[in-house]
Amino acid sequence: MKIAKFPRFIQPLVSIPMVGLTTFSIICLLHDSALAGPDTSSPWAIVQSTYSWARWAPAPYLRWDFYYDLDNRVQLVADPTTKSAVYFLKSDGSVGYRNVDQNINKTFPGITAKQIAVGKSGTLWAITTDGRWARWADAPYLRWDIYDDLDNRVQLVGDPLSEGGIYFRKSDGSVGFRNVDQGVNKTFPGITAKQIAVGKSGTLWAITTDGRWARWAPDPYLRWDIYNDLDNRVQLVGDPQSEGGVYFRKEDGTVGYRNVDQNINKTYLGIGNTTDLTVSDPE
Repeated sequence: MKIAKFPRFIQPLVSIPMVGLTTFSIICLLHDSALAGPDTSSPWAIVQSTYSWARWAPAPYLRWDFYYDLDNRVQLVADPTTKSAVYFLKSDGSVGYRNVDQNINKTFPGITAKQIAVGKSGTLWAITTDGRWARWADAPYLRWDIYDDLDNRVQLVGDPLSEGGIYFRKSDGSVGFRNVDQGVNKTFPGITAKQIAVGKSGTLWAITTDGRWARWAPDPYLRWDIYNDLDNRVQLVGDPQSEGGVYFRKEDGTVGYRNVDQNINKTYLGIGNTTDLTVSDPE
């Protein structure tokens, strides 16, 4: 496994006014006692207030490293194979990839997307603006395979266990799963969701439309376990390392972590007004 490098300082990649950077640098070095233990994950976020994107540098650094070449990225999805890379969606619907440590860049032409997802081995999925969904076929094909049965899917989340699997949320709030290679379909009834996330072993999470959050309990339970302390969370990201863990972004842009099984809580200070969140934490 390649180990990501976290240099002490990140130089801006384009020249823009750096007002407030000194304050950011001081804040980023602060952390509470919840971060005193091992902290190996690398959350990424888009910071709307500074038109930047950022990666959390884990212990011993415990700070956000900022990149100022946001370049109209509106969604980030971490590469599950490395801590140094993300797939991204731009406001014009184009899809790309950036490895910040190895300076690798890729594009995935052929569609205009409005949402992307990444599953096992970096399998790339998208919902297109013309009402379809698609999966990128790697070399030697280098093309998007298009599926015409979108059927009101409005959010996709990649399956960490399968290159053919995708979790989805429909416009009516129902949640399901489809494996396009094996012809497997599942539903997860019992809630109306407005956002979903998937973590280790396919652990499924959701924010509900009635102001709560939930985790799906698999066989033999087959039910949603409901948590009433939503506390202004507006985005969840499943923890790739723990079935009880979830990263979250709050309405005010702050970023945190909660493990409901181990009662662990963490905060990631110094980030500002975030608008999107993803997490690199490969095993």
